[in-house]
Amino acid sequence: MCASLVVAAGLGSGLGSGAAQAGGTKTHTLDDFDDFDDGEVVGAAIETSGRVTRGYASERAELELSSVFTCLTDGKQAWVGTADKATIQQVDLRGGAPAVKQLVELEGVVVSAIARLPSQDLVVAVLPGSKLLRVDKNGKVSDFAELKDVEQIWAIVPHKGKLLVATGPKGELWSVGTDGKDPKVVLDVPEKDILSVLAVGDEVLVGTSPKSRLYKLDSALEGVLLHEFKGDEIRALALSGSMVIAAVNKFEDRSVSSRVALTKQLNRSSLTGEKPEDNNTARARANADAELWAVDLAVSPGSKRDVLRAQDAAWDKWFTKKSQYFIDLIALDDSGTVLAASSEGGRIYRARGPRDVAIVADLEERQTTSMCMTDTGDVLATASDGAAVYLLSPKAANTKTKPRWVSDVLDASHPARYGSFALEGKGKLELRVRSGPTDEVDDRWSAWKSVKLNSENNELRGSTDLPQRRYLQVEVVLADDSAELTSVTAFYAPENLAPLLEEIDVKTPSVISSSDEEPDATITIEWDAEPRDEDDLMYEVAIRRSGSGDAGWVKLNKDEPITKKEIKLDLETLADGIYEVRVIASDEPSNGAGAAARDQLISEPFVIDRTRPTLDNVSASGGRVTGVAKDRGSYVRDVAFSIDGGAFRSATASDGLYDSSTEKFELMLPSELGPGVHRVVVRARDARGNLTTVALEVGG
Repeated sequence: MCASLVVAAGLGSGLGSGAAQAGGTKTHTLDDFDDFDDGEVVGAAIETSGRVTRGYASERAELELSSVFTCLTDGKQAWVGTADKATIQQVDLRGGAPAVKQLVELEGVVVSAIARLPSQDLVVAVLPGSKLLRVDKNGKVSDFAELKDVEQIWAIVPHKGKLLVATGPKGELWSVGTDGKDPKVVLDVPEKDILSVLAVGDEVLVGTSPKSRLYKLDSALEGVLLHEFKGDEIRALALSGSMVIAAVNKFEDRSVSSRVALTKQLNRSSLTGEKPEDNNTARARANADAELWAVDLAVSPGSKRDVLRAQDAAWDKWFTKKSQYFIDLIALDDSGTVLAASSEGGRIYRARGPRDVAIVADLEERQTTSMCMTDTGDVLATASDGAAVYLLSPKAANTKTKPRWVSDVLDASHPARYGSFALEGKGKLELRVRSGPTDEVDDRWSAWKSVKLNSENNELRGSTDLPQRRYLQVEVVLADDSAELTSVTAFYAPENLAPLLEEIDVKTPSVISSSDEEPDATITIEWDAEPRDEDDLMYEVAIRRSGSGDAGWVKLNKDEPITKKEIKLDLETLADGIYEVRVIASDEPSNGAGAAARDQLISEPFVIDRTRPTLDNVSASGGRVTGVAKDRGSYVRDVAFSIDGGAFRSATASDGLYDSSTEKFELMLPSELGPGVHRVVVRARDARGNLTTVALEVGG
């Protein structure tokens, strides 16, 4: 049976998260990897193809410590090393769920590496320090070997009857006998730390920091440089068949590595025994990008592996993750399948090449710090920022908890009404939803409510009553072995907020004294309006004479609503007077006529004056011109004169000021006027820019 999930508060189809439809209906649509990745999975996997499928079933054991740093498995038992308190915890895997008990507490801050000796004792490294310790099955501790001038030990790898030990800060790889004797440096590289060691048959590869270089162990102490990545460290290496896979981290701060970042995660002590600068673990987390690279050491399928191909064969970037770094890497099979442990959200990624990547586990803690394979194919994973041990099983069946995906908290921006729901996918899917007033779930949220789903048009649809709250969360359960989720769409009707009109600006004509023209008869009316809930708006504009009451409004947009926030007004169509403009804003385009909300605003009164001033009693006598300028609608702004078509020059008000509706003026004609008749044009301008002229002849 096909299945499909839609969450709705109205009619319509999924249009993308937060998309709007007619009638006030909006949608949350989640249908790709990034959408699903924003949520969390329990026993499910998020594929890069945008599907949620069945993933790893998990059993969890919590430790009363701050961090688990490393792990080692052997048959039905395992050991994990912790940080802040350097302890070895013994893990019993025989009961399905991991059972943890402390084997020993050591001096130091972090158990950074563990290996198993042929005698079945453990050999352990503790930070800070240069010693390797032996721990027997009863927790008895004794010195095993000391590595001169070493301050950090990052990995211990058994190889050909020896232990290879990756160290810092001098970039040395040590070889130590399984009896603890004959410690010696077998590789010395320029980088400060060797973080990862990988055995490829008889060959040995190492990854370094602070430059992300891959070296091959060689008879020469400096080794053979095989490849350098654009990054700051090779944090982990894995071998799957003929493929070598490298976890490469790039840090925004080039002085930081995952080693330093993990140091900052410890609340009370750093890996070097110093107090951390910042005890807030979220704030102290390094900003980094993580990349997974792979190279095939075989020329063709089935051919012999050639380690030197890592020098010149093509390295393929399988995937990149932003704002996180990889901490560990293990191979699941010989076909190129690996798991990568992330610093972000306790995630574990499964990669089978550049086109097949999935989140297969999402631990409760913030970081996955190490992973180990058991002999049954299960994965033991450790976590920090809250110490825990997980046993992850790839088997689909999980009798305690069905695989499920839980969405991130979805924001409707305002309290909303939620209606029907629909799912896309296949197999048996179950749905629960809840709503609340906050962007983090707390006791103010409603309880989970199951939604009864019915098949309809290749989807599963249903509805339930939820409190009308701003935030929504969705949980989908993969209820059988074939279940798969590909899309979740949530329809909702948010509470409609009326738009807000803040200002109306009537742009009356500006008057320029130097201009010989009257202002344009068309003015622009603009307004500021905000849709407080992102609705589309339309506007109705009307004008009236001030004081004429509601019956005096005349619509300016008679044919259709306005969608722009301005309108042109032709002053020639209106009589002189004092007017007001009213703008009504409506969100009808987004909510429909019946549910639309409105706001209205009336402008400040403004004057329309298109009547020109008058010039009376203009006369000339003895080189002196006098007269009276009058204006009915405002005041006389200026009087000017022009002789024989020349430029206009200002005339003087008789009282020295142009400040009233009636102004006497006088002007003296230039003494240098030549003989004969001259034409004088007198011009008066009012405060609105209206012009009038009178011509007269002088001389002769």
